[in-house]
Formats: sequence, C-alpha cells, structure tokens
Amino acid sequence: MALLASTSPAVAKMLLRWNFKEGSGLGARGQGIVAPVQLCSTTSGIGYGERSYENGLPGTTPAVQEEWRRRCEELARALRHEEECCFKTLELLLRDMTRYDDARSRAETAEALAAIVKSMKMFQLKRTPGMWKATLPSSTVLYIVERVIKPKMAADAREWTPSWDADCHQWVRPWIPLVGHLPDGLFDAVERKITNHANEYAVISPWKDYMDQTQWDTFTRRHVLPWLTSLVRELMIAPPKQMDPSFHTLMQWAPLVPAKTVVFILEEELFFDRFEDALRHWLQSGAGKPSSKEAVAWCTGWKNLFTPDLLADEGVVARMDAVAALVDTEA
Repeated sequence: MALLASTSPAVAKMLLRWNFKEGSGLGARGQGIVAPVQLCSTTSGIGYGERSYENGLPGTTPAVQEEWRRRCEELARALRHEEECCFKTLELLLRDMTRYDDARSRAETAEALAAIVKSMKMFQLKRTPGMWKATLPSSTVLYIVERVIKPKMAADAREWTPSWDADCHQWVRPWIPLVGHLPDGLFDAVERKITNHANEYAVISPWKDYMDQTQWDTFTRRHVLPWLTSLVRELMIAPPKQMDPSFHTLMQWAPLVPAKTVVFILEEELFFDRFEDALRHWLQSGAGKPSSKEAVAWCTGWKNLFTPDLLADEGVVARMDAVAALVDTEA
C-alpha cells in the first residue's frame, strides 16, 4: 500500500512539502528505511535468544573486559600488600625496641624503624609494586629480613597447619614484599606439610606467589603434575553431554604450571586422539547423530574451557583445527 495514500491528509501534505517520493526513505538524503517493519510474533519474553545446547560445557569465551578487571584487581592487591607489610614490619620493630638490652641492637632497630617511617610517605604517591621497597636503604632491608622477619617466620612455620582457610598463610604472606619468597631454609618444612593437600587448589595455589621459581618447579614436579596427569588419563569424554568435571579441574590448575607442560600432558595421555575418537563416534552414531550446529556447539564448549595460554599454543591450535575439519566432513 502506498505510504501517502495510507496516511492522514495532514501527514501526506507535510511529506509532499518535504519532497517525499514514494519508494524512497525519509530523511534529508532519503536514508530512512523503505520496507515496512515486520511483525515478529513470539510467546517468549523480551531479551529471549536461541538457547545453547545443554551439553555441560560453556557457551561463550571470557570477555576482554573481565581480563582487564582481573589485572586491575591484582595491581590493587599488590599495592595493599606492600602497605600491610610496612605496617606489620613497623609493629615488629617497635616490639623489638623494648626487648633488646644491648645498645648496638637498639641502635640498629631504631635506624630501621626510622627508615620504615620515612618510607610510608611513598603510600601517598602514585606508585607501582616494588617502589616502596626501593625507597629503603639496602642495609635496612638486609637487617629487617635477616634479624627480624626470618626468625619470626621460622617460629611460625613450626606451628603452622595447612588448610583451605585464607588466613592460614598469614605467617608468610605479609612478608613477601620484603623477603621476596619463602626462605630456602623453610622449603622442606612447607613441602612436608602441604604434600597431603596436593590436590586442594585453595591450599596449594597461593604458594605459586610465595615460592621462587625453583622452589615452585620442584614442588609441582613432585606433587602437582602427577595428579594432573592422572586427571587427564582418567578423563571420560562422552558427547553429547559432558558429565566428567576432570577437564574443568585441569584448566583451573593450568595457570599454575607452564602451558607447554600442560600441552605435554595432554599429548602424552592421548587427550586429543581420544577427543577425536569420541567425536567421530558421535557423528557416525546413526539415529543419535547430532546436527552440524549441535556438534559445533559441543566442540566450541570444549575450546572455551582452554586457558588463553593453551589456545595460543600452535600444537593446540592445530589439534582444534583438526576437530573443526572433522565436524565439517562428518556432520
């Protein structure tokens, strides 16, 4: 139906005054829509979209904004960590001032105390992690670490019992900005105590930040990697709905070890071969064969479980490309 004929006389007169012509869009340059808006009838509510397949796998990848939020939170925590270390060090030095009898020890403690108080001005400025420690004289840092902090850590370590409680690391965590990492002399004691918790993420994961790289590599090689390997070995891949949570657990732990190590475990335990076999069997299952869309959704859900570091690995990319090609061929 012609637009001018279907409108009121007043509206038609106005459109003609604006040089409107049938078949053209409204606007100064005729840029408006020409086809009428089509009615879409549905019983679903506003915001309804086509549902993803209930396959036990995630349907979307993490947003970029989420990654930036995580990094900002990590920076804020690191800066608060330095302030906590400063104030706790101040408490220890004030305590020691009342405990030392000899003049030399009191003088050294007073000098360290003065340096800590002076360094607190840094907290009023814009800074990055590490700047606070850099304002302290190296002799002061050496004295505080060797004479004040390490003896306290050694005493606390003997009484410490590992648990999932976030406060269970308070004997080591506050001092990391100054000591850098778990003192080597305490590594064996910590390893003995947390070995029985090697598959408890809440207990183990904080130690990646508290140990140096050599300590962490030693601990994960002895206790974490064998468990992650068993997760992959025993993983059941069963489309169309993935019920075994082992791969979710593996990806939770994956950032704690090098990506190449996780890839090695996946290849060594034939994960990708088993994955392709399970997918091929599903695609060739006759009456139970999935549609191409459902197969793609299932594969995408698996891919979304991988960490960004793993998805950046050329071997993983090649394997996932092979999976996509299998779907294109068989579905």
